[in-house]
Amino acid sequence: CVKVVMMVHPDVQAPTFDEFFLAEFPRLVSMLTAWSGDRSVAQELAQDALLQAHRNWATVATLERPGTWVRRVALNRSSNEGRRRRRERAALSRLGTDAPTEVVIPTADDLLWSRVRALPASQRDATIMRYVDDLPLADIAAVLGCSEGTVKTHLQRARRTLADHLSTETEAPR
Repeated sequence: CVKVVMMVHPDVQAPTFDEFFLAEFPRLVSMLTAWSGDRSVAQELAQDALLQAHRNWATVATLERPGTWVRRVALNRSSNEGRRRRRERAALSRLGTDAPTEVVIPTADDLLWSRVRALPASQRDATIMRYVDDLPLADIAAVLGCSEGTVKTHLQRARRTLADHLSTETEAPR
């Protein structure tokens, strides 16, 4: 478990929570949709993270990068949700009850994002924050609690893995 520690700057004019919410909610939903594959789950997770930010706004507003703080909270909640969903599927499987499924015809984007979601957590999170949320490496490093060099390594490994998997899946059979 990594704890995010950020410096508090008393001279920085903090945005109001409403301004923060309006700026961050759409970005969080996009990031979490890519993470979970489900927009309604993403909206709920984003709302939960922003609710926690609201509850701690006196402190969060003074952080150098409050968006980084809320992303870390959102990713933690996402991980918890993912574990809960896996446990639920396992329990239904043990009971011999299948969860209702929808017939979905995957598109190329669906294949890509399902592969991104299958990456190891740090690679998945770095990829989503970089390519969906368009965060700079320094912010990704702050959210993940690692160095920028480590973020670059996660991104490089993710790109290599995705290229390998997607090229073999999209090749025409001989």
